[in-house]
Amino acid sequence: MSEIIEKTINSFDFGFVLSVNILTYIIIKIVDELNGCFPVKEWTKRLITFICILFLGSIYFLIGVETKLLLNSAILAPVAWTWIFKPIIKKLNIDYKQND
Repeated sequence: MSEIIEKTINSFDFGFVLSVNILTYIIIKIVDELNGCFPVKEWTKRLITFICILFLGSIYFLIGVETKLLLNSAILAPVAWTWIFKPIIKKLNIDYKQND
């Protein structure tokens, strides 16, 4: 069982996941402020997330991080946002100005 847990943990780069989520949050927060009274559309948020994954993924790739690790982490980033980070941000009341 411990081998399975260790293998699962070693399949992701949690620093990458955290970096993607922080960068995405900051950019969406800025877009939300600039957008005035109109909420940021869901597809805009997804596009920003995708661009952040590509941007940070290319930096990590150039540094020499394994491609499989980056792909796994790129898949985990939006999942972690939805299930872990977003509920914490809502609880702390520091969510985006406009909610969908």
